[in-house]
Amino acid sequence: MSIFNKGTKAEPTTPREALENKYKNSISNILLVLGFTAVNVVLLLLNSNTYFLFSAFLPYMAADYGMYFCGLYPEEYYYGDEVFFDKSFLFLTVAIAVIMLLLYFVSWVFAKKKKVGWLIFALVFFCIDTVAMLVMTEIGADSIIDIAFHVWVIVSLASGVYAYFQIKKLPADEPVTVETSDSPNGEFAAPVESRALRMADSEVNARVFVQADYDGKHIEFRRVKHTNELVINGVVYDEHEALAESAHTLTAVVGGQKIEAVFDGFTNVFICVDGQEIAKEKRLY
Repeated sequence: MSIFNKGTKAEPTTPREALENKYKNSISNILLVLGFTAVNVVLLLLNSNTYFLFSAFLPYMAADYGMYFCGLYPEEYYYGDEVFFDKSFLFLTVAIAVIMLLLYFVSWVFAKKKKVGWLIFALVFFCIDTVAMLVMTEIGADSIIDIAFHVWVIVSLASGVYAYFQIKKLPADEPVTVETSDSPNGEFAAPVESRALRMADSEVNARVFVQADYDGKHIEFRRVKHTNELVINGVVYDEHEALAESAHTLTAVVGGQKIEAVFDGFTNVFICVDGQEIAKEKRLY
């Protein structure tokens, strides 16, 4: 998730949309890190006492070292016997900070163009930043929020990388077609009804992911042992058998309506009728 998301957006109704959103949120967080870090470095150089959270550690530390060793902090920061460097040292450390910020910016630009190698680079770079923060600073109550933020960004970037490769595994988008019965006069033909696989076993131990009542139909998306089932009015119309589940969609045409049960490969499960989402739940296991 990213705080750059504003307004209300329609919830994804397909596995591809859910994965695309996860990837976009991930790269937005690179921009989040870049923006707050740049602001903090500028505030540091202006000797401001203001510091914003959600900042990378290494660029800020580089500028901080330049300020300290050039004697640019107030007198109470020093013991009184220090030998300060020339201001050219500050220019060097600020240049290092700018280069690191530029690397985040380049990562964001190319990751946005689906160059996943740059998203992986940003992930590795931020992991290094996190390790440096843990090694070079004392862990206390004041640092808990910074640590939590770093962990959150790492999880977000890793999630984006995972989403990218899951998208690659999905079949290419094709126009949705519904099989229709022959019409000798060329008139509109109703969709062919799906054949039932079997009656749903009401006695078996089943886990219902999501269910809904729509237009006189009771629809369930459930799991029985290693098989996910689309059940409509007590009848199984489609199924997906797998020990380790990935994103998939179960489909049936019943009463002239196309009914879909969707698992996005993460935590979201949906029921859609004729392309309209009618129910959604979070699946936690």
